Amino acid sequence: MPLLSIITINQNDAVGLKKTINSVINQTYTDFEYIIIDGGSTDGSVEIIKENKDHLSHWISEIDKGIYNAMNKGIAAAKGKYLLFLNSGDWLCKSDVLELILQNTDDCDIIYGNQYQYFSDSHIKEEKLPDILTFYNLGYQSSLPHQATLIKRSYIVEKGYYDEKLKIVSDWKFVILSIFKWHCKYKHINHFVTYYNKEGISSDSKYFDLQRQERELVLEKEFQNFSYEKIRGEYSNKLQFYYKYSRLIRVLKILRLLKKFD
Repeated sequence: MPLLSIITINQNDAVGLKKTINSVINQTYTDFEYIIIDGGSTDGSVEIIKENKDHLSHWISEIDKGIYNAMNKGIAAAKGKYLLFLNSGDWLCKSDVLELILQNTDDCDIIYGNQYQYFSDSHIKEEKLPDILTFYNLGYQSSLPHQATLIKRSYIVEKGYYDEKLKIVSDWKFVILSIFKWHCKYKHINHFVTYYNKEGISSDSKYFDLQRQERELVLEKEFQNFSYEKIRGEYSNKLQFYYKYSRLIRVLKILRLLKKFD
């Protein structure tokens, strides 16, 4: 049983798939298996998969029922202790990154690192994750990047895989339930793991409303008693904004009357 299963799902993104595959097969770390789940692509993706089949432990190309149906197929095929979903178009940031993040897993259920966000104009933005996850941040502002997150395979199987009824936030739902309802063991590794291609479906502005709606449905069903966290978090943000931009605060800083708070 390998320590890690890397799973890539793809549909008609031959260019992105090739970039993803190259970043995986050029890793210095070798105790992993590589799985590709293709959604019946017709753009040359299958030919690229076949060219790299010697590096793969499993691959299929067939019509699926959506992103999370494809990811669940990957989970079912995987044998590693941990799973990493590195979907087509995303890539590992350097050749020794797996060695860095797998040095000490502490047998955690979820292990997450940092990522670079890659935009279509080649602009790159660092995304550093906190060591401690708060409900307001994870529930209302962000999520853990699945392309920079390791999940124990036995844990996600025990919890029932990803919810295929959701179109765009099922990985977020799994994480927020894991952290704040199932009390899983997690840790942050302060290394940059991947480049995340911001041209994917979850980053497309036309899907923002769907993402918001699905998140609200999950929060209303699973965390009704946590609604106060949104109010408290927004109030805290307003205080921080005031402290940063208030003219009075700036004057007090200049006079060094607020030096101890800097």
